[in-house]
This record gives sequence, structure tokens and C-alpha cells, in this order.
Amino acid sequence: MKKILLVLLLISSQLETLACDICGCANGSAFVGLTPRAGTQFIGLRYRHRTYDSHLNSVLLKTRETYQTAELWARFYPVKKVQLMFFLPYNSNHQVLLNSRAEAVKNGIGDAIVLAHVNVFNSFLDTTNTSHIYQSLMIGGGVKLATGKFEYGYEDEINPNFQLGTGSTDFLLSAIHTIKIHDWGINTEVGARLATRSNAKYRFGNRINGSLTAFYSKNWGGFSIMPNVGALIDYGFRDIKEGQRNSQTGGFATLANAGLEMYYNRFNVGLSYRLPVYQNLGGGELKSLPQYGVSFTVNF
Repeated sequence: MKKILLVLLLISSQLETLACDICGCANGSAFVGLTPRAGTQFIGLRYRHRTYDSHLNSVLLKTRETYQTAELWARFYPVKKVQLMFFLPYNSNHQVLLNSRAEAVKNGIGDAIVLAHVNVFNSFLDTTNTSHIYQSLMIGGGVKLATGKFEYGYEDEINPNFQLGTGSTDFLLSAIHTIKIHDWGINTEVGARLATRSNAKYRFGNRINGSLTAFYSKNWGGFSIMPNVGALIDYGFRDIKEGQRNSQTGGFATLANAGLEMYYNRFNVGLSYRLPVYQNLGGGELKSLPQYGVSFTVNF
């Protein structure tokens, strides 16, 4: 019995080193999603809550990880056909080793993102369009800056996947297509993150993701609603840890998504819920649980 208690104590003392080596769940690609009314500038806040169970095959190491992000985001049009988007997250990461209830917490600014899209075409803004069929296509990219704290590889190191940021300046690719016929529409988004080295000891894997969302919009004067349903696929390549591919990172997840956007004059409130449908993360050692989010924006 004493030997078992000693093992548990040693494992608990190593929580920050072991608990999320397979994860990589806090630092994904930029996901735009459905945005407030096309052609308008906005500034707002959005909140995302994600939970994972890791080390599923180990009774002693099984961990519950919660990642909360409160994000300032905005959209501007410096010129007619160019859309600029800015994201500044504040992250709150929480780990609990389920066997011993030992905890680790990190709070702080995450990695800022700047995205630029060129409006290849946009019939939503065509006042002469009488067909009730509208389309837009935006293609662009951006950069993820290393504004979040990254400490892996230093004294009293914290696991690379439990960081506030990735420690690297990464490059982003993005394409968004929307088609609407009368009150019904489909939004398609494809994105990728091309990672650079965080430091001499670690490099996160590249990521690609895609989503397909069907929506319905209904207006009543200054008030309108837009319920939506869809699916999202996210794929991450394996990280490189001290020169070696980390077999307990990377993988893919498919999630079903349901949401509701509500508009009143210049104000917008959005709700979203994501349910994992099929996943293979971290070599089968990581399980994503349901996720949810809420956003508030002001158009100007």
C-alpha cells in the first residue's frame, strides 16, 4: 500500500510535465465561422469552452483538461474589397489529474492573429441583384504572432501543449464561400496553419480544418435570427519534440455543430454548440468532449 501511495505522489508531482503531452488542443488554427452582417465592420467579444480527457489508457495518469478563451475580435474594411480581421485571446487553461485531484492552472494572453481576405466576388452588396441568389468568395491568409507565453525547455518547464501560446510565428491560409438562396444558405470555410519552430526543443505540427454550415435567416424589422447546423473537421500533424515526431500528438476530429445568431439593429449575439462525432486524437489517448461558445458584437 505504501508503494502505491508513493507512486501516486510521484505522478502527482509531475502533473505539469505529463498531463497534456498528447494534447495540442489549446493552440489551433484561426476559425472565423459565421460572422455578422456582410459588408459591415464590427468589434466584439467571443468566449469558447473546450474540454478533453487525456491518457485514456492509464488509470494513474488520466487527466481532465479544460481550455477557456475570451477573445477580442474585430473586422475592418480598409479598402472596398479587402477584409481585415483581428483576434486577441485571453486563455485560461486548467488540468486535473483525476486520480489524485492534483491541479495545474495557467492564465494569460494567448497568440494574437491577423487575417486578411480579398473579396473575389460578392453579390450580397450588389443593389441591382434581383435573382434572390447571392454569393461571396473570400480568399486570404495571415499570421499568428507569438504573443502568448511559451516556456517549454526552460527551468521548471511546463508541458508544451499546456502553454498560453505556441512560441512561434505561424502562417495562416483561409478561404470562405457563402451562397444564399432566398432565406436559406450554405457557408463553407477551409483553413490551414503552417507552423514554424517554437524553440530549439519543440515545433508544433501544421493543422488544416474545414467546415460546412447550413443556415436560415428571418427578418422582422430591425430584429433577425439565423439558426444554423453543420459539421467541422480538424486535422493536426504530429509535433516534433527534441528532433523526433511525437506519436502522441496530432490526429483528427469531426464535430457536429449547431448555433443561433440573433441580430438587433447594430448588435449581434451568437451561440454555438459542438458535439464530437468521430475522432482519433493523440494516438487514441485523447478524447474531445462537447464544446460551446458565445459571442457579442457591435456593427459600425
